[in-house]
Amino acid sequence: MTRVSFTSRSGTLIFDENENEKHEFSASEVLDKRETDWRSMWISIFLQLSVGVQVSVYYMSMWPYLQKLDKTADVDFLGWIVASCNIGSTISNPIYGYWNQRTMSVKTPVIIGFLIAAVAQTWYGLLSLFPHAKWFMLAARVATGFGVGNIAALRIYAATASTPKDRMKAISYGTGGFVLGISFGPVLSAFFTPLGENGWKLGAIYINMFTVVPFLMTIVCLAACVIVQIFFKENYVGIIEENEPGSESNVVIPKYDLIGALICIYLFMIVNIIATNIEVMSTPLTTVLYDWKDSQSILYNGIALCCCCIVSVALNIILGSTRLGKLDKRIQMLIGLGFFLLYQVFMYPWNFYSGPLDYLPDGKDTDVAGGCYQTYEWCKWTTRVPLPIYLICFVVFFGVAFPFVESPSAALYSEILGPRKQGNMQGLFSLGGSLAPVIGSLSSTALFQATGFRYVMVYQAGILMIGAVLVLVFYKRLVPLKLKSIKKT
Repeated sequence: MTRVSFTSRSGTLIFDENENEKHEFSASEVLDKRETDWRSMWISIFLQLSVGVQVSVYYMSMWPYLQKLDKTADVDFLGWIVASCNIGSTISNPIYGYWNQRTMSVKTPVIIGFLIAAVAQTWYGLLSLFPHAKWFMLAARVATGFGVGNIAALRIYAATASTPKDRMKAISYGTGGFVLGISFGPVLSAFFTPLGENGWKLGAIYINMFTVVPFLMTIVCLAACVIVQIFFKENYVGIIEENEPGSESNVVIPKYDLIGALICIYLFMIVNIIATNIEVMSTPLTTVLYDWKDSQSILYNGIALCCCCIVSVALNIILGSTRLGKLDKRIQMLIGLGFFLLYQVFMYPWNFYSGPLDYLPDGKDTDVAGGCYQTYEWCKWTTRVPLPIYLICFVVFFGVAFPFVESPSAALYSEILGPRKQGNMQGLFSLGGSLAPVIGSLSSTALFQATGFRYVMVYQAGILMIGAVLVLVFYKRLVPLKLKSIKKT
């Protein structure tokens, strides 16, 4: 029999060869009748903030701490240490995703992750007890990565425990929490700089600006475990089962668009590459640009990052709670990519900026003075980006760019996958977010040491341009998945 179709108010009606009515519709037509459990969702958002802090808290203090512990460490090794946390996350993200896919549990993976992170943070605080400390720092950060890879399970919960009408809000707030954590981490580190690099000793343990923070992080991880165990309840209202009992139709969830999903992963990777680069490079960059010593770089960049954080979190809240969040997610992502590109343009060391850069005084190190190391030949021909431009780029351009790419790409990714179990695919999404900083930190620190920050800006501009082109070329494929139902007879 010939198939017949016509358009109804709610979608397209199609009759198959057995005259069963087929109906194509948005998932929201079914799921909007459900309610999101916001108490558990807010706990998830808080936990994503905690993960963000665990990842970034040492970004600005790591270099001076590493130099204090082990004089054999150089900037290249710093790149490996920064990457090590993300290497651990890259390995563990798919594991947490698969764990959720098989058990539909978020609670247990999250608790196990925070327990692993608690052990790793304590280890980081005790580094002064070990010889050749740089290798133990590397191992401690890998272990931290294994723990905070539980962010994959938290993202899964935001995507599958929210209804379509609440999803942008849930993911924006979750992303905002994670961004707040990433941004607040270095600020927290800067807060303890008055303790100084020497501090005091408690037995064999040093209590100073570098070690107080990891001990505090251990307490945060243990508190998170208690909160999840007592207060967190799982309710996956964003998942539709095919042939759901009580339904008049057999709901069919078609295959998702793989190209659209991969583009969202790529955009999420870009965000994480640039976030890691700016936070890791900010201390050595401002040391050579503005002759700030280590403590000044940590403090001033921490203040700038705090301001950037305020802008980003405010915009994430606006995206989740106002009509701005209803703007086409593809447009939002293009706006964010545009602001990221503005950062690269203004931070490039143009010839009309003043220069060249200054070298460190003879016999001085960055703990007492600022400037270029004598091995940095590129300082002789590199110009100085004006401080007001640096601050505007850091606070305004980044503050706007991150929420306009990170939140809509994560929300659109879950909508492209549709109302199905997303454990494995969300694990892949988080894997991309963890792998990206590994690539970014290693490549950027190597480029910085060899050629300065000029080619770091070129490199970042290149990957941003690729992202914008992908969005424009595959614009029509970056849309939420449509469901189908066949009326039962």
